[in-house]
Amino acid sequence: MIEDLRRSIRHLSENDAKSLLLQTMLRLKMVQETNEDPGQIIEDLSSWYNEMETILQNDQVVERDYKTVHLVCGESAAGSLRYTFGHEHKVIGFPDFFAVGPIEELHTEGGRERRFEWLRDHLNYQDDYIETVYERGFSDTLLEIEAIPPHVPIVIWTAENADEQTGIRYLFHLLKEKANDMYLINTTIAYQELFNTEEYQYLYSHTGGPEPEKINEIFQKKLSSPLTVEERRRYETEWLTLAESKEVLRIWKNNTIKAVNEDYFDEFIISVAQKLHTKQREKDFIKAPRIIGEVYGRIDQHVGDAFLEDRLRALVYKGFFEIKGIPKGMRYYSVKLK
Repeated sequence: MIEDLRRSIRHLSENDAKSLLLQTMLRLKMVQETNEDPGQIIEDLSSWYNEMETILQNDQVVERDYKTVHLVCGESAAGSLRYTFGHEHKVIGFPDFFAVGPIEELHTEGGRERRFEWLRDHLNYQDDYIETVYERGFSDTLLEIEAIPPHVPIVIWTAENADEQTGIRYLFHLLKEKANDMYLINTTIAYQELFNTEEYQYLYSHTGGPEPEKINEIFQKKLSSPLTVEERRRYETEWLTLAESKEVLRIWKNNTIKAVNEDYFDEFIISVAQKLHTKQREKDFIKAPRIIGEVYGRIDQHVGDAFLEDRLRALVYKGFFEIKGIPKGMRYYSVKLK
């Protein structure tokens, strides 16, 4: 029942959702200010609930008829697309980062639970973010993708990084039963073809990088023919291969997603710390964000600072670094090489 309600609510337009919320708040305000018998109040609220449930089940409020649905990995990239295309296009940003963490059998409930558990155990997110925001957002996005109408074209955006390249293969698996026309745009390649010159060369390795006007021009000029059934099946098959991997880190190398050991960046983290120590008069503690920022700025992979901070803590536990402070978040502690 809860999932049915959630799916129905996801179909609401923004205006309809605001209208229902206002009506609900007015009802609650009346309850708060009335001296009615508690039994009568409960009966009235129950009647209001049944009325709203009927409206949702009968599809009396429906979602806007969008021209196009855009799918992209990451809320930052999704925000850029929403700004670019406005209200006539629907943008669904998958709230995950597919370069890190286990993806084994992620298309199953068990696989998702294993991923959620790993993220809780390894990444320093605030409070109960994984349970209250991430998991709920993941589930809601699956429902949102499932609810895409069959007549609306779907544009999937990607770029030259392990996160988005892994993510689009997962998306194609989720969309495998849909007959919609589907298009694929690689932001990195499209930008180079449209805007790079001999004098100016830009490399945007993720979709959220280019300015909105450039994104719109890419959409207008690079939306070619829909993918063939064979092309879609290739991405679906590649996902099933990726979903057999037990590694928790993926990089983009030679136009291929490559699964590597989780300690892949450890030596580089240590080398960065060594260079920072040489700039000190005597070896002293360095704030964790300083090290993470230096590493993040120098590697050519889009892996995220949360994973790099997890590896810094792993190196502390392995005895490579001394620590001062409590590692409940990177700003709370400092380290120095032993």
